[in-house]
Parts: sequence; structure tokens; C-alpha cells
Amino acid sequence: MSNAREEIELQRRLVGKRILRYSLDFAQYYHEWYDALILGLLAPRPALTVLDCGCGTGILLPSLEQRYRRVIGLDLSIDHLLEARALLRRASLVAGDIARLPLMPQSLDHVVTRGVLHRLPDVHSAFRGLFDILKEGGDLVVSEPIGDSRLICLLKSLINRSPARSYQSKEWKYTTKDWIQMAQAAGFRTQRWFNVGYLALPLLGYPEGSHVMRYLPFRMLLARGLVRLDRFIAHIPWINSQSWHAVFHFKKP
Repeated sequence: MSNAREEIELQRRLVGKRILRYSLDFAQYYHEWYDALILGLLAPRPALTVLDCGCGTGILLPSLEQRYRRVIGLDLSIDHLLEARALLRRASLVAGDIARLPLMPQSLDHVVTRGVLHRLPDVHSAFRGLFDILKEGGDLVVSEPIGDSRLICLLKSLINRSPARSYQSKEWKYTTKDWIQMAQAAGFRTQRWFNVGYLALPLLGYPEGSHVMRYLPFRMLLARGLVRLDRFIAHIPWINSQSWHAVFHFKKP
């Protein structure tokens, strides 16, 4: 319980940074592109029930509402959910802990979790909980930081030492192999996975940490160029494995 209280307090302190992140035009452009990659892995049948697990301030929920009739956003932080409510038309919002999901077994068709699981003290248990709430044949899409690249891990270590960093993170703890093994140990089958996030992610995706883009002229033109560059890098062997994040698509048999 103490871990949950600490995480709630941490997320309360970060609400302002999340609001800034998703309010800037170039950051919105990047995250809309990134979210489209995630949604492209899910069947767009409107009758399905979908959960955004760890929805934060709700950046993904409007896109889910456009595709599905029943959308649920779950987050540990009430402060995040209050911000998310302003973006939504009909999605249901639930305050809850991913470690103890307050949802019925086999009640969901799709679950998306975006940059959340790496913060949990027991990721194995979280995967088992996600497995339980999905229906047979249900899909789980996970987007998480990875620790495959030594260069990226070094950069993250330097970032975490910065006095401007408001909290310490162990984002690089798990490799792509670790994520796949943890999901499969819970019973999931791996459908596919791919690396994502090269130059565009630190410059566009996290403007609360990198202030450069806010003061550059023609920043939207530059943002589009950076996203195109990221897409190009993703097709270059070996270099494409040197990414900040990966996206995984798992299925419950």
C-alpha cells in the first residue's frame, strides 16, 4: 500500500508536466503519430470493449472513443483522471491500481498500456492481472522503454542525474527479451513487436524535459522532418535496434 501512496504523490507532482507535454503543437503531433502506431495493432470493430490501462491525463482516450463504443480509462491518480475528463465524451474513468485491477475477469477485448508497467514493483504480477481481465482471444498492446541499447541507457543515466529531473526512473531496466518473456510467462502469445523512438522521441515527445523545440522557428516543419527521419531509421538493420522504446502486441489464447 505504501508503494501505491508514493506513486500517487509522485503522479500528483507530475500532472503539470504532463499537461505541458500534451499542450504544445509539436508534442501533440508526435504523440498522435505514436498513438496511431499503437492503435494500428488493434482490430477496429466498434462493438469491442477497450481499456487504456494507466491512461494518465487521457492522451489516447479520444482516439479510442472514435473507434470503439465502450472505452474505459484506468489510472491510479485522481488528478490525472480529472484532467482526462475534460477531453472525453463518453469514456468511463476508473481510479485503480494496475497491481490490483478493479475489473471483472474476462471482461475486455483489448487492453492498451502505454509507458506504465516499467514503474511497477512487480511487472510479472501485472501481466497476470492483465491476462485475467482479457477475454479469450483478447489483445494486449504494451508500449514501454527498453534497455537494449547501451548508448540509450547511458543517455538515460545522464538525464536522471540532472538536477532538473523531478524523479528518478529505472526505465532501462528491461530489454525487449525481458518484456516478451514476462508476457509469455503470464500466458500471452507474442504476435509481433517493433522498436520505436529515435531522435524524435526525446526532442518532441518530452518537451517538459527538453526545452529546445519550444524556441526554434518553423518547429512544426522540423517536427514532421524528425518523425520522417525516425520512420526511416526504423528500417535500417542494427541501427533500428538502438531505440528508446518498443511496442509489443500480445494475445490471450
